[in-house]
Amino acid sequence: MAPRVSRQFLKRFLFVLMSALFTISSCKPTLPFSLPESFQFSFSPFQTFQQYIEKRQADAMKSYSGRRLAVDSLRMIYYNDQTIAIVELGPEKLLLSCELIEIYNDEEGKVLLGKLSRINRPLEIGFGDMLKLMQQCNQVEKQREAPKRRASNYAALYERNSQIRDERDDENMQADAPAPEENENRGILSGNPFSLFNGVFPGTKWCGTGDVAKNFHDLGQEKETDRCCRDHDICPVKVRAYQTRYNITNNSIYTKSHCVCDDLLFECLKKASTQTSQLMGTIYFNLVQVPCVVEGPNGKMMFRKAKEGF
Repeated sequence: MAPRVSRQFLKRFLFVLMSALFTISSCKPTLPFSLPESFQFSFSPFQTFQQYIEKRQADAMKSYSGRRLAVDSLRMIYYNDQTIAIVELGPEKLLLSCELIEIYNDEEGKVLLGKLSRINRPLEIGFGDMLKLMQQCNQVEKQREAPKRRASNYAALYERNSQIRDERDDENMQADAPAPEENENRGILSGNPFSLFNGVFPGTKWCGTGDVAKNFHDLGQEKETDRCCRDHDICPVKVRAYQTRYNITNNSIYTKSHCVCDDLLFECLKKASTQTSQLMGTIYFNLVQVPCVVEGPNGKMMFRKAKEGF
């Protein structure tokens, strides 16, 4: 079980993340943080600030990397709302790899689908099918990383044993740093601490007020936690800051995603069970309490109160 984080530390961490939102323009506000609605003031945003948010979103859109595991594989293109998936299939339609891309507006989505149509004809799928595909892509990605992780562990063990032998040969030699530990034992400031000034949690590239990832495959050292945030970022159904979609308007500085995506984020961060995932979940669900999008009884989309009790 991940250790609990002090409330004073959470306040300081939240302050730094909020400051980064107004000072860094290279990240997109996909998992942003703001004060709970009960502490927010009701005033119309300045047009220049809206343009600033829109520019951040436009600059953050990623294109297809073209990454492919086999030259003779079959590539399929699927899309749902604001998400496009490029899927690589092997013999007997075996899933080899995936690359998912988040769309920031419908026009850019059409342009990207037009380019991808040179690979294969894009096929539209349902919201549930896209979420299921995303889960399958994560499983394949983890399986592909397993041999690399074992090799890395063996290398770390060999290095540690070599250090012990050297220390025994020379009693005056100071002990070297211990071998790298698994993700669940890493501290909150693991990885590059300067990423915090980009509004992103250290050790991750997708968790925070935006992302600093180059493409879908680019993850930080805290891979399990980073996958949780990446999937939430790529949620097909969302209403971005100061935009209207599904006949509802989001007047906040942060994106509001589908409630199912929020629920999956909640469960994923709990399962990751690291200091970083604990901090991320506590801030997002307990402190900030970001509302989510859900289909109402009349079939119309509406905002729902955030899930609590992380």
